[in-house]
Amino acid sequence: MAERKDIVELARVMLERAHVRLESAELLLNAGKYDDSISRSYYAVFLAAKAILLLLGEEPKTRGGLMNIFGLKVVRKGLVNSEYGKILSSLFEAHQNSDYQVFTWFDKSDAEKYFEMARQFVKKMEELHQTLVSES
Repeated sequence: MAERKDIVELARVMLERAHVRLESAELLLNAGKYDDSISRSYYAVFLAAKAILLLLGEEPKTRGGLMNIFGLKVVRKGLVNSEYGKILSSLFEAHQNSDYQVFTWFDKSDAEKYFEMARQFVKKMEELHQTLVSES
């Protein structure tokens, strides 16, 4: 297992990458590429959730595992309210549809909604990251 300072740094880098995904999502949204914007919004949330789980000593091997462990270790333990678990699940489902369903199309309002959800999620995970790091 890596040293705590290495884990904290890796989690910080993951949160930075989450911001890059958010920037990409916004660019794609503004360019009218709604499905791709939703996909980037999902990856922002995925990276932010993964960063928090890493700080908690968890390294899920699958996306489904990430969602389950996030629910158990973050939501159920009261580190964030259930809204954030719902955001993670909603964005995962939207990502699955935008990337893998041929006859599913999202419009601008969908992409805007998912982008805002992702921005809110990443912000909350950054706050949680600061709390967890200061407690260790």
